[in-house]
Amino acid sequence: MTSEITMNRPEGAKKPRIALLGEFSAGKSTLVNALMEQSRSPVRVTATHVPPIWYTFGEGMPVRVGRDGEETELDSQDLAGVPLRGTTHVRVPLQAEILRSCDLIDMPGSSDPNMERDIWDTLLPQADGVIWCSPATQAWRQSEAAIWEEVPQALYDRSLLLLTRIDKIRGGEDRMRLMARVRRETQGLFRAVFPVSLLDALGAQHDPDLWRQSGMAEFSEAFLEILHEAESGSRRPARAPEAAYTPREPALAGADVQPIRAAAPSGGAGIVPRRIVPRAGGRSARPRRAGGEGSLI
Repeated sequence: MTSEITMNRPEGAKKPRIALLGEFSAGKSTLVNALMEQSRSPVRVTATHVPPIWYTFGEGMPVRVGRDGEETELDSQDLAGVPLRGTTHVRVPLQAEILRSCDLIDMPGSSDPNMERDIWDTLLPQADGVIWCSPATQAWRQSEAAIWEEVPQALYDRSLLLLTRIDKIRGGEDRMRLMARVRRETQGLFRAVFPVSLLDALGAQHDPDLWRQSGMAEFSEAFLEILHEAESGSRRPARAPEAAYTPREPALAGADVQPIRAAAPSGGAGIVPRRIVPRAGGRSARPRRAGGEGSLI
């Protein structure tokens, strides 16, 4: 399994929780499928608006969790009938390897007017890290920057920005200018920015070369670091600023992080990826407000 991530966790240690954020059609559900190595969403969603989906390792039927904490088992995996009002989230147990290492919380599109504000306020503080998805063709719009300002700054250094659909940006020069703009406008707001093709990642299956060319291999390394730090309660040391972005593959411009070896937690327990050798990236500067409306360049 090319995306398999496993963690040797001490007895009683809390499993990290990662929130997946972004606007509608940004690729969050496709990212979930790629991380869990599914060819299609394990939860059949037919409604335009659904509550947050909390994926965790286990078996059984999905469970609706109400504002009062009451849990109701759902009759099917079709979430169309789950009401937004009064629902905090739907917990979905699955036998996916990555869920042994972390829980994934797929939040509704950040621009969804039907999502009540207190749902965001209830779930986001429970996250140990964030993955924000932004389509490369409309990367980091002002609406995204405005929402990100509401995220606690404590999460910035454990957050990754994915520029999805990077395969739609064909030219290497266009990709370099795109990366330069996004990194400039998000300086200090994320640990690193990664251009990825999630559809290529879904098709990688057991092909490590295609997985690497999709951009997911280098993203996975940074993701592993965040899981390790969240699980161990450690903070990474200060690092040098990120180097200028340079495309590494003709099929996909690779991610841009500076190499550094991730430290193992005390007692020898840590993240043990099957194919990924962790490397860390450059530390961003002090957080500041992101820039204006996103465009390609």
